[in-house]
Amino acid sequence: MNIKNYILTLATVGLLTTGCKKGFFDINVSPNNPAEATPALVLPSAVAGSAFVFGGYYQAVGAYWTQQYAQSAGASQWADWESYNLTDNDFDRQFTTLYAGALYDYKYVKDKASAASSWKFYAIAGLMQAYTFQVLADLYDKIPFTEALNGTGTLQPKYDDGQAVYDGLLAMIDDALSKDLSSASVPNPGTTDVIFGGDMGKWRQFANTLKLKIYLRYVNVDANKYSTQIKALLAENNFLTSDAAFTSFKAEQTGANPFYNTFVDRLAGNVIANTTLMSWLTEHSDPRRNGIYKASETGSTWASLNSGQYLTATGTIKSFATPNIGSTYPVYFFTKEEVLFLIAEAEARYGSAANAKTAFDAGVKASFDSYSLGGSAIVYPYNGVPSIIEQKWVASTNKRSLEAFFDYNRTGYPAGIFTRPPTSIWSGNDRPKRFFFAASERKSNSNTPQRVDLNVPVWWAKQ
Repeated sequence: MNIKNYILTLATVGLLTTGCKKGFFDINVSPNNPAEATPALVLPSAVAGSAFVFGGYYQAVGAYWTQQYAQSAGASQWADWESYNLTDNDFDRQFTTLYAGALYDYKYVKDKASAASSWKFYAIAGLMQAYTFQVLADLYDKIPFTEALNGTGTLQPKYDDGQAVYDGLLAMIDDALSKDLSSASVPNPGTTDVIFGGDMGKWRQFANTLKLKIYLRYVNVDANKYSTQIKALLAENNFLTSDAAFTSFKAEQTGANPFYNTFVDRLAGNVIANTTLMSWLTEHSDPRRNGIYKASETGSTWASLNSGQYLTATGTIKSFATPNIGSTYPVYFFTKEEVLFLIAEAEARYGSAANAKTAFDAGVKASFDSYSLGGSAIVYPYNGVPSIIEQKWVASTNKRSLEAFFDYNRTGYPAGIFTRPPTSIWSGNDRPKRFFFAASERKSNSNTPQRVDLNVPVWWAKQ
């Protein structure tokens, strides 16, 4: 399923639903198209919708704000991101795309699947809907949730607090897992499940992994709130052991990886390696550098820039190392190494130091394995949560950079490594901790909260 087909399917379903504006496309229905889209048709487009946003703009801004990427000399397309100089219009399209596309498609699948007792489709859609809502809640703190996706029934949904959204997400995950997923009479999604091919065992692992990630968001709010549940998950040890990724891309413009399509192909000349991460990799003689970045075409092989340095640097993008992301590069919802680092952190906080180190070492090796460097894996020193999050930051590059952004705001790690961009709009060392509420919401939904500054922490963040 490529992005072109995703848009076609959305039109076939004929539904347009943002956080606040609920209506319908006026389209002519072809006799060659089905009168009603089935869960098997809509589910792949929903997942593609999430992948399109998470693997594109969200991946890029996460990498800029965790200093994995930098703005190239001789260009300025994303310079405002480095300067933290955002407006309400930034990421407005992505917010609308998720509500109008992916989130509503997941609801559509759930509704149709529930009516037909097609519980495998129902569970997959519910878990991906919870996953997508969580990313939005982490970015905006407050989002339309309990009153969202109701069509014309609620034209101006209220915004729920992030912690209330989290309570709802946990209930959504439990609801997905409560259905009969083993009966032979329940249709198997097969290849229409573009992540796990209908393997419901892996979806249970996905659910456990998502729960663990959600529970760990509470460490600064109420560290003991979910300690019992975390210990139970660790004891069960039924987490993902492989990547959860969208891989259905093609080496063509309409079907390419969204980061490649926008930041490499269409708006080329801007995104290069950031000196913060490049220096870390070089200082540790870490061979992952050769997998994370592509060497520069001219000049120094691994040239990079600090955030904001593009103003004084010379050269073009050919003078610098660049992210190693091609047209068919996957969009990751979880990586194997990320899951191991989640387990390591949970063990460090709620379990055994020995188990934490074992998971940490396995996470580092899994990161190396992802670049076919298993035999060259470095045994990095283990020093509890700081070392876990630092390695998680490195491993997230090109894959899960937005999660590294969340991790820093949640834990403060990696500590003392990020530089202050000389172009920063703030005089101190403040960094972004959220997005502005979308401009389209402010114009059409009177329940949109008042503007909150970017450097104000979300509810679970380290103050």
